[in-house]
Amino acid sequence: MAIVTPFAELRSRGGTATVLGASFNAYFQELALAGKADAAIVSTENGFSPLGQSRGFFVSDLGVDGDLLARAADWNRFDNPRVTLVGMPSVRAGSLLRGAILAPGRNCLSYRPYFGRRPNRDYYYNVAYQAIYLACVEWGAKKLAITHLSGCGYHVDMATCTGEALAHFCDAEPAHAPESLVFCGCCIEDRHLLGMERLNDERHYTYHRPIRVEREVRRGLINLHLDWSKEESGAV
Repeated sequence: MAIVTPFAELRSRGGTATVLGASFNAYFQELALAGKADAAIVSTENGFSPLGQSRGFFVSDLGVDGDLLARAADWNRFDNPRVTLVGMPSVRAGSLLRGAILAPGRNCLSYRPYFGRRPNRDYYYNVAYQAIYLACVEWGAKKLAITHLSGCGYHVDMATCTGEALAHFCDAEPAHAPESLVFCGCCIEDRHLLGMERLNDERHYTYHRPIRVEREVRRGLINLHLDWSKEESGAV
């Protein structure tokens, strides 16, 4: 059984509130069965990983092709130089999840230009923001779950970027603000999630800057190519 421990509540300018929770011993299937997740954001990494652990569930619940899923994950990690989210919307009536999103991180080819001593905040922020946008606006998700997007070596900045992206999204899209977001699975610890409450104070000074998002649909999968080299006047 998935046990989710709430640790913070993000409040938006529009008056919405999103509960942040942690469930380090559970993955997407357990959370979905417990009614704690209706959309998944997972590292685009096959094998001994959150995606590898959840692949069978995604195939059976969403109705997606397992080989297609695996090829998309490997392409996005090893062969794709662009920063790309791969969205897999459910094609099965009655699915627990509305969809799953393969999100890149620092173990991907696209991260190489951004390598440094600390995680690149633009990279992790924009990946999180656009993943939340896809899940909540396009799929109508209200209960998000996210695993580490780092391979091994999760960092507090990665979690903070996710929190900042969520806070800005709720400010910009209050009608689509999710009820909750759960950090789940391996590699994430309590110490990575410290400081989320301070985002409520910072929301008065920061806001989302829309970026260029190129949309491409292939075999039912949604590829969102992100480019923040210059700001756009509106988001996808």
